Amino acid sequence: MAIQARDRIRARANGEYTTVRILLAHPMHTGRGMDENEQLVPAEYIQDIRCWRNKQEMLSVKCGTATARNPYFAFQLKGGEPGDIITVRWVDNLGAKGTVETTVT
Repeated sequence: MAIQARDRIRARANGEYTTVRILLAHPMHTGRGMDENEQLVPAEYIQDIRCWRNKQEMLSVKCGTATARNPYFAFQLKGGEPGDIITVRWVDNLGAKGTVETTVT
């Protein structure tokens, strides 16, 4: 199942690195919280994030329940130039998926 995401991504080449910033819209429930009826809220969190530059995988991140709601990640990839395509895909523990893509400026 794919989520219609409000995810955001920006990528900027600055010399020998490409700086990538992503904001993922996800509730990141730990499975330990209670709702207003004092029922446990089931766990729902991003498990895997992968980043590609021009179809070459550059980064893989494993997440867990300790990651904050709507997580923000910033990282640098060695190399890159304006016009490169950066794609980020994530999968959560329930099988939901999201993809966000941008062109390096």
